[in-house]
Amino acid sequence: MNGRIFMLTLAGLLALAARCYASYEEDSWAYNRQGMLKVSQGRIKEAIHDFEKACQLNPYNDTALANLACAHNNLGVIMAQQKKFDEAIRQFTAAKAQKPEDISIRLNLLSVLVNLKNAVAVEQEAREIILLRPNDVETGLKVAAALQKTENNGAAILTLQDLASRVDDDAELHAALGRMLYRSGQLDESAYHLKRSLELNPDDKELVSMLEQLDRETSVEDGTSTYTGLHFNLTCPDSFSQAWANEVLDLLEEAYDQVGQQLAFYPNQRSQVIILQTDAFRKVHDLPEWAGGLYDGKIRLPVPARDIRPAAIKGAIMHEYTHHIVYLITAGNCPIWLNEGLAQIFENDHEKLDQFLNLEPGDFASLSEIDLRFRQNPDRATAAVLYQTALSVSARIVENHTWARVAAFLEYLGMGYDTSQAASEAFAVEFAELEKACLPEEEIEKIQ
Repeated sequence: MNGRIFMLTLAGLLALAARCYASYEEDSWAYNRQGMLKVSQGRIKEAIHDFEKACQLNPYNDTALANLACAHNNLGVIMAQQKKFDEAIRQFTAAKAQKPEDISIRLNLLSVLVNLKNAVAVEQEAREIILLRPNDVETGLKVAAALQKTENNGAAILTLQDLASRVDDDAELHAALGRMLYRSGQLDESAYHLKRSLELNPDDKELVSMLEQLDRETSVEDGTSTYTGLHFNLTCPDSFSQAWANEVLDLLEEAYDQVGQQLAFYPNQRSQVIILQTDAFRKVHDLPEWAGGLYDGKIRLPVPARDIRPAAIKGAIMHEYTHHIVYLITAGNCPIWLNEGLAQIFENDHEKLDQFLNLEPGDFASLSEIDLRFRQNPDRATAAVLYQTALSVSARIVENHTWARVAAFLEYLGMGYDTSQAASEAFAVEFAELEKACLPEEEIEKIQ
């Protein structure tokens, strides 16, 4: 008798459980539909609540789970666009928890981590992404670029080398790897991958030009020696003594301290510096005759003779090292007028800012016009006016807003802000007001 009652009771419980499950499942779909409606109305935060409720009611509702991940991702995109990066990370992380295999979510998270210069988190996320798509070239290139932007060049190169060992027939991959190796000073390895890329894509004229320059560079760097300092690798001709190289390394360390202190930034890896005698420098680099140096990921400086005292190139060292730091802070997103202006301030002693404040700026209607003219390969006379204007403008900004605010402005540029947004955040002024305070008022009025 008890057995029969037990069996009937159990059957009744199962029937009740089935009815409850059906009810939960229906409610789950109702919340999912409600969430979709709110998404269509732009009410994403409210939609997330509905999708979460749908998933709680039925953890096996894959549609609701996917919609929840999508909503978190979309809200993360909005937060990132609004430069609310911490909240964006929270949303992307939540989306990743729901759909860990979704590469677009992973790459969105990676992008925000790069903006925040969180090198450790970037490397961790990069490794996870590569595990998901080990043979996908497009993904690998994006991951390597992210690593590079956080100064993790070694990991970026290793990522592409591993990928190239598995996917040997992609021209874009070999070209990217060749460029990275070139910037790191591994010229032979660079040449191999650039040539391999050219085999796969013979019409790439840029690679042809780069290989020609690499050949010229190799021919003059065969007779060089490399010296390692605390924060720099210095390459210079064999004919220059070690004592001379040590003096240059001391000047580089001075630049490291001075520029780093004012711009609140110190590189994570040793910076590469190459010094060549002027004739060899001109042989390798096709630059205007007035150019006194070059920054292309490496600091490159010409010197007229081996008997020149290192102190004579201190200004050039300060100038090019500033370009290096500005590039790293802004990820290459700095306007030329500010980049050149800051480089000249440090070149000519940043502690004596007053000497630059009375310089007369040229007749330019806007700061963007200065950038445009710099890009037009100016002659010596025009270049002199452009440089003086850049120096005058930048000095006035530092004087009016302090070095700390200028450093913040550069950091915002590195986060992807445009100049107007960065000016508003760093200086608490509109960019037009910043421009007005730096350029002759009558010139600005011409375009209003």
